[in-house]
Amino acid sequence: MPPVILTLHIPNKQTRIEFAATVRQMLPECTTYIPGKSPGIHTSDIGIKASVTKKELAQINALIERRGYQCHTQEK
Repeated sequence: MPPVILTLHIPNKQTRIEFAATVRQMLPECTTYIPGKSPGIHTSDIGIKASVTKKELAQINALIERRGYQCHTQEK
């Protein structure tokens, strides 16, 4: 599976932090970081970097859909 970047727009800062914490629990071998500006995507204040399986990606996508967030997917 090629690397992808998922960018979510979550206006409320506390909600962003809580979502990131939930995703971190789903991905035990991940790192969090504060990303810089990237061309073509929103500026963000939380980043999570991990190698995921198709099943884990499907779980994350389902979580995004359940919460009603808009997601932009960019292949790296």
